[in-house]
Parts: sequence; C-alpha cells; structure tokens
Amino acid sequence: MRNRGPGKWREWRWGNTVLPLLPLDPKAEPVDPAVDPSAAKPLSEIAYMTITKLTAVNCQALLVDSITEMAKEPDSPGGRFSEQRLRNIFKEVSLANLSKDEVAEIFPPPEVPSGKPASRKGSKRKTSKEPAAAAAEG
Repeated sequence: MRNRGPGKWREWRWGNTVLPLLPLDPKAEPVDPAVDPSAAKPLSEIAYMTITKLTAVNCQALLVDSITEMAKEPDSPGGRFSEQRLRNIFKEVSLANLSKDEVAEIFPPPEVPSGKPASRKGSKRKTSKEPAAAAAEG
C-alpha cells in the first residue's frame, strides 16, 4: 500500500514486458470518437485484440520486436511512454500483418457522413383537398 507520493502512475503489462505510461492529462480534450473510433476503446481492449489476432497468424514476434524497440526510446526523461505511441505501434504492426477486415475490427475507420444532409420538413400543413385534386387530374 502506497502512503506517500503522487498517485499518478500507470503501466501496461504483457508477459515479461512492463511499459510505464504517462498519466493522462485531465485538461486535454478527449479525441472525438467520430474522428477516431478506436480512441473510444480502452488500451487493454486494443492490446488484447491485436495480440490475439497476431498470434493466430504467427506474427506475435513482430509485435514483441516493435515494443522492444519502442522501449529503448522513452517519451519522457523519467522513462515513461505515451499511450498514443503504444496504440500507434499496435496499429502499425496490425496494418503490416493482418487483413484489412481484421484491422478494421480492431481500429474501426471513421464513419463517412452521407452525401445529402437531412432537410427540414415544411412547417405548413397540407390540406387533404390538394392530394385528392392532384390524383383526379392525373
């Protein structure tokens, strides 16, 4: 039990690999899920899905190598890494070794808005006589 010091320590663990992560900045604006839907997923979910799919295609060693290379160059002088950098490693290794469908399952692409925006309905109410008159003429 910790009884002193700041409670701002995060780390990501996988097997024998331990990466200390920088604490999330409470003042930073969160990433909009419409822009990057994978930002709505927690790091643990992205890590699990990536590791599982890479293990299925026997490419787990490539992920270990990438994480080991990343661990040699920390983002801060204290030896911590940003969560976004770790997410980018997962995405890069996935793009290089998995099919597009599998990558889209882990890192969903942003939704493309439809071409025509919804129009407003008219505020005036049509009378029942107008449709009957148009049907009688046609």
